[in-house]
Amino acid sequence: MIRRSLIVPVAVAALVLAAAAGATSLTVNATVAAGSTLSVSSLNTPSFNLTLNGDDQTATYQAQLQVVDARGLATGGGWNLTITSTQFSDGAGHTLPTSASTISSVSTACHSGSTCALPSNSVSNSNLAVPISPTTTKFLNAATASGLGRVDTNVNVSVAVPANTIAATYASTLTVAIAAGP
Repeated sequence: MIRRSLIVPVAVAALVLAAAAGATSLTVNATVAAGSTLSVSSLNTPSFNLTLNGDDQTATYQAQLQVVDARGLATGGGWNLTITSTQFSDGAGHTLPTSASTISSVSTACHSGSTCALPSNSVSNSNLAVPISPTTTKFLNAATASGLGRVDTNVNVSVAVPANTIAATYASTLTVAIAAGP
């Protein structure tokens, strides 16, 4: 029995040496091509409800957007978002003031399940007026080497509703555009 127990360890050691002698190293090359996508899309249909009470009031809503920068630029080309709107109108001649809408805050996060480089923003976007078309205002940007991947963006908007507003259903169209460069 002593001989058999010595034969097994010697055979295992011989196999390990044989495997090590036949080892090789491989270099794996990977080419990652830049995409062409730079886009912004809406993730919701914003709305608000307000009951007139005799006082000027402020209502709020959140526009949820998704920015996709799949360009993979080594220099991180950056991007910027602009916004414009139409005046709130009920279609029967009643409107809210042209200065009714202001951006109260903007927040960004990587899309769930996605890795991104959050935008490094240099635009002051607190209490920023949402202009009436055709005027646009830049409200968020991604500096060079930021904003890459899929970024969810929440834009919180305050709407001033004067006390003398006619009760009706009003609508305004927001237009958000993305452009290359911070």
